Order: sequence, then C-alpha cells, then structure tokens
Amino acid sequence: KQWYQRRVRVSMEDIAMLEDRVAQMERIFGSNAKQECATKQIEEINLKVDKMLGKHPKTQALLKRLGELNTVTDPSFIMRYDPSKFIQQEYVAASTNRIQKAAVQAAKVEELKGVVNPGNLKSVTDLDKRMGPLTLKCLQLHDNGEEVNKDINELVERWNGILSTLSEQFVTWDNLLRKAEESLKDSD
Repeated sequence: KQWYQRRVRVSMEDIAMLEDRVAQMERIFGSNAKQECATKQIEEINLKVDKMLGKHPKTQALLKRLGELNTVTDPSFIMRYDPSKFIQQEYVAASTNRIQKAAVQAAKVEELKGVVNPGNLKSVTDLDKRMGPLTLKCLQLHDNGEEVNKDINELVERWNGILSTLSEQFVTWDNLLRKAEESLKDSD
C-alpha cells in the first residue's frame, strides 16, 4: 500500500504504456464510467487477486522474490554483469593447476637451455638424412612382424584343431574298446 511513496523515474515509454493500459481499461469498463467507479472496481479486483494469491504459499514466495527476479532479468543488469567475463573467470580458476604446472615446466626448460651443447646439434641435418632409410626399414620390419604374428596365430589354430580332432578320435576309440571288452565279458 506504500508503493505511491517511492520515487520512481518514469520515461515517456512508461507513460505511453500506461496510457495504452488506461485505454484498454476504458474499453473493458466503458468510457462513460466515472473515474471513481473505475478506481473502485480496480481496487476490488486487486483485493480479490491478493486474497487469491495469499492462499498459495508458493505464489507468496514468488511474489516476495519478484523484485529480485525483475532485477536479474533486466537487460541493463545483464549488460553490467557480462556473462562472458564470468565464464572467463571460471575457466581461469579451473585452469589454475594446469597453468602453474606449465609455468614450472617452462622454468625447467629455461634452466636446461644452458645444458644443451650447440656443437652436438650441428650434425642433426646429416643425421636426419640417415634416419629416413632407417625409419623406412623399421616400418618394413614392423609390417613383416605383423605378417609373422598372423602366420603363427594361424599355425596355432591349426595345431589346436589337430589336437581337438585327435582327442575326439581317442575318446571314440576308447568307447569302442570298452564296448568290445564289455561284450567279451558278457559272452564269457
């Protein structure tokens, strides 16, 4: 009830919006209605809405935080608190350990720069020319090794197949011998 005591800045857009709203209200309540009558009806409607909203605790909680919600959804609020800055800050905070490790490693590289002997590095271009054929040979050996592994796996599979077949054959022969021995015992 003390909303009228606050000082509020009103822009021309706000006034235009209010005038449009009054025009809508006049259409609803009629243009011949007296101002006092329209004010009384609006007050009654406001009381009914307040009573209706007062029955629901969730709605009451929402109404209490409505000002905060209006503030947060206001575009000027969003412009003041640029989300990209928050994202950048969170990224930097999350990357702190990685950045610290990188700084330690960079310091270690700086320390080890003096250890490297430039005289040994002069022949790198000559060694690079010799490494090409060696790398090619290494790749060929790797391919040959894969082929040999494939052949060995195939040989092992065949060997297991032979052993399985022999085992089955021995079991079959054992069963035949048992049956023959039993039939001999039965005939005696």
